[in-house]
Parts: sequence; structure tokens; C-alpha cells
Amino acid sequence: MKQSLQNLITDSILLEYNLPNHTLNYQKSCITHNDLNDNCYKIDDLVKLSRIVYESVLYYSYDQYQLEGGHHQGMFENAFKRKFKFNEAADETAKLKLGFYGEALLYSLLKIFYNNETLVCRGYFYDIQKKSEVTGYDCFHLIQNEDDLQLWFGETKFYQNGTSAVDSVFSNITKAISNDYLIETNFTTILQSKGNIQDKDSTIYKILDKWEKSLIPNLVNELNSNNIKLVYPILITYDQHKDGYNDSINEIITHINTKYNTTSFPNIGIDYSIFFILLPISDVKQCKKQIIEWIDSKEPLMS
Repeated sequence: MKQSLQNLITDSILLEYNLPNHTLNYQKSCITHNDLNDNCYKIDDLVKLSRIVYESVLYYSYDQYQLEGGHHQGMFENAFKRKFKFNEAADETAKLKLGFYGEALLYSLLKIFYNNETLVCRGYFYDIQKKSEVTGYDCFHLIQNEDDLQLWFGETKFYQNGTSAVDSVFSNITKAISNDYLIETNFTTILQSKGNIQDKDSTIYKILDKWEKSLIPNLVNELNSNNIKLVYPILITYDQHKDGYNDSINEIITHINTKYNTTSFPNIGIDYSIFFILLPISDVKQCKKQIIEWIDSKEPLMS
């Protein structure tokens, strides 16, 4: 990722506080792992956020080897034809509903603030014939330590209404945190692009290679024996509450802890943890409209 984009992100998106916040008497979400906090970020300049999302599309779409020596402006413009279901002729309403806004932002936040590496670029998972993205998590990242490996497979919502975004997350979260979805949907998809995994020496690459060759009878057991866990960050970007930033945070957490306090995940066989990344902004629709305007006008990328 170019230094100018890294600087823009770190200078513009600031961690306001973590949850629980005892000063404000705000709890964290009822599904957030005991050892983790929910993270609440803030950005005051909407145009800068639009620029961050716009620029992040390039790095979300292509890995470092594809980008090396490439014409980045041309690759960026091609991403909307070959990586996303972006139809230039579609009306604004259809363009506003696309998922790449949140996915590109999640990619950059995980890279910059959580020190993630990319397992395999999400841009690979686009079916050209069907002109649709393959079903699966919104990111495939990892953190590999000396003694364990964390698979950061997350989700993102970029909605005007924050509680609606939460409801959308919880309509699918039990399925998302399950062996079937992890293995049969996502690892099966990743396996088809195994050659594109950036770190061929990583533990997960070696496991997938053995799994492909039918040398592993049970992938869940293999993940456990190699101390591999699932980390599920959930980024929600949404319109700030009329009563201000703090009320915007409290509204989301209260909604989660009131409506979804019995949520459980009985169908996942590996260690996992969940946490929320909350980013209330002044105007979701305007943020997206600015990005669409730049895409349509082929706005040059930053140097």
C-alpha cells in the first residue's frame, strides 16, 4: 500500500475509545470475546473517507505481486469491470447498494490498525461468467505468530441505518461462525485459488496443500492441532445519530445486547473470537455518491 494512503488513513481515522468504556458506562457487545474490546473510530472529514475507500479498492482487488510493475490507474479502472459487479450504466440506487465500499474499507483498517497480512486477495473471487462475487467472508487475512495463526475472516456493513446494519449481521452470523461455512464455503473457495496465496511458507498454505491431496481426513482437527483460530471482525459504518457520536455508539451496543443477547455459536469446532469496529459518519449516502462520481469520471489515484 502506497505511503500516501497509509498516511491519509492514520491521520484521518482516529480511535476514539474502546468498549467497554467505564467513563461513559458503555458495555461492549454480548458476543465480543472476553479478551477483546469493541473499537470505536471517528473521522470528521467525509471527503477523506471517500478518498480512503476509493484508493483502497486497488489494494483490495490486487495482491502485491499483481501490482508490481503494473499501471495502477488502469488496473484500478479494470477492477470495476473484472472484480466487482459494477455496471457503469446502472442507476445511482443500484450503485449505492454495492458491497465494495465496506469491503475496501475493512481491508485497509485491518492492514493499518490491526497489522493483518493478506491470506489471499478477495479480488480473486469474482465469477466472470456469472458477473457476481463468490459467496464468503468479506476478507481473508491472517496474523501468523510463532506459536499460533489467526485467520481474520470478517464482515462489513456500510449502511445509513446502524441498527439495520446490525440486524443484517445477525441474520447470518450463526451460519458464518460454523464449521460448514468456514470449511465447505470458504476454504473450498480459497482452495481453488490456492496458488494465489501470497505466503507459500505459511502454515495455512501447507495445510490446504495437504487437504487438497486428501492427506487430511478432518480439516477442523488439523486446524486445532496447529493452533489456528478464527477472528471475526465486524465493521459497521453508518450514519451518526442526531444526538452525536457517543449516542451513535451506545445505540448500536444497546441494540445488540438487548435483541441478540441469547446468540450462541454451537456449530464451530475451532477456537474463535468476535469483535466490532464501529465507525459512525456524517453521511453514508454522500460518502458513496462521491466515490461513484470519482469512478464515473475516472478520478486519478493519489501519487
